[in-house]
Amino acid sequence: MADRQATQLRTKLLGAVLRQARLSAGRSLKETAAMIGVSSGVLSSYERGRRGISLPELELVGYQLDVSLGQFLHPARGEAKKKTDFNPAVMVSLRQHYIGAMVRSHRTEAEMTVRDLAKRSGIPAGRVTLFEQGERPIPVAELESIADALGRDLSEYQDTRGPIGEWEAAERGFEALLRLPADLREFIRSPKSEPYLRMALKMSDIPVDKVRTMGEGFLEITF
Repeated sequence: MADRQATQLRTKLLGAVLRQARLSAGRSLKETAAMIGVSSGVLSSYERGRRGISLPELELVGYQLDVSLGQFLHPARGEAKKKTDFNPAVMVSLRQHYIGAMVRSHRTEAEMTVRDLAKRSGIPAGRVTLFEQGERPIPVAELESIADALGRDLSEYQDTRGPIGEWEAAERGFEALLRLPADLREFIRSPKSEPYLRMALKMSDIPVDKVRTMGEGFLEITF
């Protein structure tokens, strides 16, 4: 009896998570049901916990809603991975001041005056000063012009340490993973591969000539 109650509770919890994922994605019941090939009534019964959704259906709904299977099966873990809450006005203001300080630092390193930078970037000197002081947000197109005038790349002004930077890095890492051949992706996913990956990481720091010497040593032992 206890097992039956636990199963029912699990089904209801999974249904609630499924409904929340659908609403967060801005999808209607009918639209989501069509995505996985069931009727609206069936999907509704899944969400209400009256009927249990199958793993293939859950996998498909996750794929369609861009939600990992782990977020459905272990919602508590998913909560820990949610994007950090912060005051957007404060975040933007801090970033503007930081970028302005970077522009001023790069200009100083390049031994350029504000007027020099203004002339090279085509942006009025007064506006450049406001940018450097963080008093005015720098439009992306103008930041590109400033970066180009300073011999810098726009990526140098992107967030790399804050929550947005961490998210961006994770996205780039995921994209890089997807570009790998299927067999390598499978190898990386396996927990058993961690020692080999760590070894490869350490070896990547070894100079090429030393790696060559090590290889020759292995050959001598082998033969």
